[in-house]
Amino acid sequence: MEKIPTTILLVGYAKLPEETAAQSLYGTVGVALEVERETGIILAASCTLVPVMASDFIGRILKGMRLSENLEDAVAEISVRYLGPAQNAIVAALRAANDRWESYREGI
Repeated sequence: MEKIPTTILLVGYAKLPEETAAQSLYGTVGVALEVERETGIILAASCTLVPVMASDFIGRILKGMRLSENLEDAVAEISVRYLGPAQNAIVAALRAANDRWESYREGI
């Protein structure tokens, strides 16, 4: 019997503003979330930001939150705590990842 993995990886993307270092490298910001399949709890999170410290910071904000249920809490935390020019793009990418989660849950 094949064991079903307990986590999935969700990724959302959004366009970065011109004044960010990552914009010249990537053009978009990607937010990747490792999520428990059954609960939607974020186990790990990363994003394509320069410097890496910003990605780590976003990961710490999101870790432990439950997708859909805590989405607006996550957006509020990012809005208050991440004061970089990519803030709106990170929020948009997080919402896109949440949309993928919703689509995944509907398909189960």
